[in-house]
Amino acid sequence: MKTIFTLALALFTSLIFADSHIIVKQNGEKLEVNYVTTKDNTVFYSLPGSSTVNEISLFAIEKVIDKKTNSILIDNRKADVSGKTGYKNVQIITNSQANGLYQGTALKTTIHKPKGQMKSDWIADASIRIKKQAAKQGFPFVVITNQTDSQLEAVAYNY
Repeated sequence: MKTIFTLALALFTSLIFADSHIIVKQNGEKLEVNYVTTKDNTVFYSLPGSSTVNEISLFAIEKVIDKKTNSILIDNRKADVSGKTGYKNVQIITNSQANGLYQGTALKTTIHKPKGQMKSDWIADASIRIKKQAAKQGFPFVVITNQTDSQLEAVAYNY
């Protein structure tokens, strides 16, 4: 009985620590991992031989491939921010969603306060100006770092 239990336990632990997925990042880098789950634009995984759960932004991942079935679990395309309307593809993300992305440049814009507009309209206009700045420099992601009544500051991120 002890032998059967030991064999079952060894088989179970070898399955847990076997690398069963491949994460292909947007920059082409490949990681052999154990995929756990995806939640709130964050992918959770563990490295082979480790029980520690790591996380990476869903935006930094191109594909997650199951090695056993060769099926694609997650398939992301790069955001195209080129051209005149490329700023519409720039996404404003949170700081926690930037995990795995490369930090770029700091961006700033002034919040204009025309009469007859609400504060939410001022902030929306400033956000569009920040997105246009990011797109002009080729950054598809922006994290708002500071917002006052007169200025909006952000950091741009790339793959």
